[in-house]
Amino acid sequence: MELSTSTQACLLLTTRLSARDASEVLTAEQFSLLREKLGEENSISLLLEGNAEAVLCEYEISAKFAKQIMQLLSRGVGLAIATEKWSRTGVWIVGCEDPEYPLSIQSCGTIPPVIFGYGSLELLDGGGVIVDESLETKSGPSDLATVIDGLKTSAVGILDLVRSREILVELLQRGGQAVGITYKDIVAYGSVEQLRRAVLGGRLVLVSSRPPGHQMKDKPIYEEAIKQAIGDPHVTRHAIQVLNEKESEGNDPPTQQLDLGF
Repeated sequence: MELSTSTQACLLLTTRLSARDASEVLTAEQFSLLREKLGEENSISLLLEGNAEAVLCEYEISAKFAKQIMQLLSRGVGLAIATEKWSRTGVWIVGCEDPEYPLSIQSCGTIPPVIFGYGSLELLDGGGVIVDESLETKSGPSDLATVIDGLKTSAVGILDLVRSREILVELLQRGGQAVGITYKDIVAYGSVEQLRRAVLGGRLVLVSSRPPGHQMKDKPIYEEAIKQAIGDPHVTRHAIQVLNEKESEGNDPPTQQLDLGF
């Protein structure tokens, strides 16, 4: 698996490389601070392409923060082993400085340093209906899937939430398209036959900010923001409007037949 230097740096700084890796990786706030210190014109790859200590000193990174960064960058062997293992799962890995990184996710306030996934990256910039509480409470999965499919758009939801998953699966069963986001183990979803077929058919993309095999029970950090960034609020409002209209039609009293005495 060929990773850009900047993506390697992002992985070293922000990702635990195995179940036994207890490294104090950078938080979302720390990673954002580091990028801010380095400046927009500079790549995070500076830390691997030259003398990292000198770079950190030049950009006035505090001694404590610099020590943490240097410890994380020293895990090169662990990264090589991890990427070899990840490559066998078939996932793609894209860092936030790679040209393939989706424009939609770049619009997140705090963007994931690295994303992992299965399926076409192009679907991540295709918009779609945001599957959240405002939509889920409107109707059942079948009716929601019917509306989304009728709009000829994708559904964007978090697979780890039962209600969202039901809607996405129902839509896929109808031949529709979906973006499934997870903060759990992406390989587990990629191994489900129905989802795998949809991925291979170009109708589903699975995406996560966490590496394959992730088993830690950390709270989700980026997933909700990813969902909102990929989805299209205008299309979502239109879907809700269609559902409201259908609900209104269903509540109309039956038409009374006039007895004309014939």
